[in-house]
Amino acid sequence: MSARARFTTLAAVLAAAVALGLAGCSDEPGTRSPEPTATLRGCGPLEYDDVAGRPPSYVHGPLAALPNDHALCAGSWLPSTGTDFVPQGLVVRGHQAWVSGYDDGDDGPFGRDTCRLLRIDTRTGRELAQQAPIESAHAPRDHDVCRHGGGLALDEHGLWVSQRTKIWLLDPASLAVRRVWHLVDEVWGSVLVIDGDGRLGVAGFSGHHHKQLHWFEPADLLAPGRIDIHPEDAVEVQVAPRSVQGAVWADLGPGSARVWFTRSNTYCGELWASPRRRVAFHPGAEGVALAAGRLWVVSETTAAPYFLQGGRPVVPALAAYDVRRFDRWRPSECGS
Repeated sequence: MSARARFTTLAAVLAAAVALGLAGCSDEPGTRSPEPTATLRGCGPLEYDDVAGRPPSYVHGPLAALPNDHALCAGSWLPSTGTDFVPQGLVVRGHQAWVSGYDDGDDGPFGRDTCRLLRIDTRTGRELAQQAPIESAHAPRDHDVCRHGGGLALDEHGLWVSQRTKIWLLDPASLAVRRVWHLVDEVWGSVLVIDGDGRLGVAGFSGHHHKQLHWFEPADLLAPGRIDIHPEDAVEVQVAPRSVQGAVWADLGPGSARVWFTRSNTYCGELWASPRRRVAFHPGAEGVALAAGRLWVVSETTAAPYFLQGGRPVVPALAAYDVRRFDRWRPSECGS
């Protein structure tokens, strides 16, 4: 199939995805991505049997061919939760990964969209810890149970977890709640990221409008008695692209370190640094993390609520890409 034919086919699939009401990548008018290179070499592509852990019963190989799967070095399935779990946020340290997300079903005392946290061994996919719900009797304002779990970040203060209206700080080992804050006005907690200076970035998701990425000093948030986080508390604000699913602070070139955003639907994914710097990435890409020269990503493509609708590509739920030749990755075709 020619590059133009692949381009046309992907565009048709993405149009169908939007019709199903899925969050999608959207192109920026009047922009152009870098041209693809002819030959790319790396550690991949990965085979289905190389993916660690036990796949969901409804997922079968082979893995789908992806634009940059030459750099797909490792993958893992997520441990069973006994629920229709949809992964969202990701942190990786050494051989451990923390994955946040939500239970899609209505079962249980807290119903749909309840946060769940997994801690796993990235080498084997083995579960190290699991916690649901995330709750506190001292949570501010209207809810004392975490919902959605869209953002995840880790620093010396603990594990930060976000939902649309709140940020939770947890102990990374026990997953016990330490503190909770309420997000006010235009501070939306869909995505979390920590930059090179240790600032906490909080960004919102919208499939139609650009939302803002607010940067906060953790020391300000940790002041005794603090429960509200306002837009004016931010030390810096930048515009984020539409349809943001995750973010990572990384030096992937060209230029200095910056925020790279993931944008995706369950058919297609991209890494976004600017309207002219959009790189093809993992379908269903949500949370993303850089560790030891590998870019890790968690995908919602094989989550039961989506995959069982049919037509989704088979991709590892947790995947690691080698970014040493990132400058030669193929550009994004999402939404084009």
